[in-house]
Amino acid sequence: MSAHSKRAGCLRTVSIVVAILIIAFVLYRLFVLPWMNTWGATAEEIRASLPGDELVANPVSQTTQAVTIRAKPEQIYPWLLQIGVDRGGMYSYDWLENLMGLNVRTIDRIVPELQNVQSGDFWRFTPKNYGPPDGPGVFVVKLEPNRAVMGCFGVQSAPPPPCSGTWQLVLQPQSDGTTRLILRARTDAASPMTGIFGAIFDPITFVMQRGMLLGFRDRIQAANR
Repeated sequence: MSAHSKRAGCLRTVSIVVAILIIAFVLYRLFVLPWMNTWGATAEEIRASLPGDELVANPVSQTTQAVTIRAKPEQIYPWLLQIGVDRGGMYSYDWLENLMGLNVRTIDRIVPELQNVQSGDFWRFTPKNYGPPDGPGVFVVKLEPNRAVMGCFGVQSAPPPPCSGTWQLVLQPQSDGTTRLILRARTDAASPMTGIFGAIFDPITFVMQRGMLLGFRDRIQAANR
């Protein structure tokens, strides 16, 4: 086979691979990403205005995920106040987080010492001795007892003025005695690389946030039993 034929064959292979990747990315954006961004939520919940939406009034992107918990809002709200790796844990997959050395140990009970949450508190997503000392997390911005916890993403050394990304945990009681726990995130930040990085990191975020919603559900229902 001549050198020219080899080069032509390589170009055809590269073209096929690129075409497959482009098709996969398009299918991901059209079908997989919308499903992840609205996992568990009803059409009404996705459209609804929720506490904390005003923190990012004109979002570039928004996710709304939800789960039903067999408990009343006042039975769920204290658990939400315990979030943080150096507090009650992240209520997701400890084993997966610990593969990255986070040393997370999620608490399976309500701890009174963790209930005194104030606006301005910072809930860390990584331990203080892991990576940069001012690691990522959420600043608590607003609290509505037994209704909602609203926060803004940031790093501990730099409270965000204004909020560019929200983390909203909202409780909606149902007529059958259950409660919908809704997790909404809104961001006004975007870049030309958002789609590429999102294709990598959005599935990871989805897995952990879905795990957190299910983690709250399972622990709360077990505690109530």
